[in-house]
Amino acid sequence: MELGKVINVLIKRKGLTQVEVAKRIGKSTTALSQIIRGNYNPNPDTLDKICKVLDVPPPILYFLSISEKDIPSDKLEIYKMLAPSIKDFLIKIFGEEKEQLLNEVKLSS
Repeated sequence: MELGKVINVLIKRKGLTQVEVAKRIGKSTTALSQIIRGNYNPNPDTLDKICKVLDVPPPILYFLSISEKDIPSDKLEIYKMLAPSIKDFLIKIFGEEKEQLLNEVKLSS
């Protein structure tokens, strides 16, 4: 899963628009759109601003954006064992409906 897709899902879940988020982080709507589409990776400062607007720590965004294809084959077994529990835990902490967020971000893939 791409970081931009996770950001987009969280923007929608917070009931915000890309225009609102772009204004809050001091970027153009085009720049935010490029981040969401995966054409541009946000620098640490921009990512911090996005996370503050979305009320989610950066490591959580990164973790939620990981999929099996991102994991080295020698670590895949342990990832498959631990990731579902960790993702469930993180989703509960941030008050999201588990099934809905899993479906929206396709975390189970």
